[in-house]
Amino acid sequence: MVRVEICQDPVAWDGYVEAHPDACNYHRWRWRQVICETFGHEAHYLSASTNNAIQGVLPLVFMSSRMFGDFLVSVPFFSYGGVVADTSEAREALLAKAAELACELRARHVELRQGCECDIGWRRVAPKVTMKVDLPASVDELAGRLSPKMRKRIRYARKSGLDPRWSGIEGVDHFYPVFATNMRNLGTPVYPRSWFENICRRLPEGVRILTLWKDDRPVAGAFLISFRSTLEMPWAASLPESRESFSPLLLYWTVLEWALENGFREVDLGRCTPGSGNHDFKRRWVCAEEPLNWYYWLAPFTSVPELRPENARYRLAIQAWKHLPLAVANRLGPRLVRSIP
Repeated sequence: MVRVEICQDPVAWDGYVEAHPDACNYHRWRWRQVICETFGHEAHYLSASTNNAIQGVLPLVFMSSRMFGDFLVSVPFFSYGGVVADTSEAREALLAKAAELACELRARHVELRQGCECDIGWRRVAPKVTMKVDLPASVDELAGRLSPKMRKRIRYARKSGLDPRWSGIEGVDHFYPVFATNMRNLGTPVYPRSWFENICRRLPEGVRILTLWKDDRPVAGAFLISFRSTLEMPWAASLPESRESFSPLLLYWTVLEWALENGFREVDLGRCTPGSGNHDFKRRWVCAEEPLNWYYWLAPFTSVPELRPENARYRLAIQAWKHLPLAVANRLGPRLVRSIP
């Protein structure tokens, strides 16, 4: 018989996750610590066991918002998470427990950021895709995939004085101002600086920060997370004035080149909405597009949430946010973003 309970043993949890081929980086226990430390959310990490051996896991984070209500997410702030199990019995037991927990907490929905499509009886939506670059055997082959115009612009960016610099946690001080400015310009609340610092502390071996400098000033940056053979770029940003020198192109090229030289097999450029400008930019790197399948348990009389910038309901708020003074946006953003998964 499968028994589902809230796991209290991080060693056993991580032992299962590290050994399971379908588990992702964000199933690991350390992300529970990062999320709780940064935002103070309540985590419910469910494990399914048979004869005291874990057969499946489902990390859930409870989030509460005056605007969006109460809900559970696996895993917030990232593109992946969801349920991982050895058997269909363990998976169904975890899903049943998640629905039971949602009822106890009076949550409006449970969101599983499953990634790949699977046989789950919940409502499925896939409005976004992730863009992955399979890395070849050599840098020359990687460059050969790009258009002549792309290669020319990358060379121009190098000659324009943009200086790539790699770092760990010490690079947060340089990355964050660029990232915060970019988020304000997009009309999106920014994460607190402590979010990136906590990730670096909990994953010292798995995080690298790349910044591009011009005249002793950071003008572009990427925050990179590695797991197994994949290097992921969940966050990247550039200042508008640096784009005349094609800073985004040099930023992405430097990441791909570094990943290849350091033995990674693929680079995940992160999620985007098909048809968006971000989507068009990432397609230039010859990516494989993979739909991000998210599954929902819904409470009675509720519908699938649409907490996306493209939603017309948020258009006026986004435009107003773009015109906030940067200091105001940086002060208010972290208070709001904690409730936006």
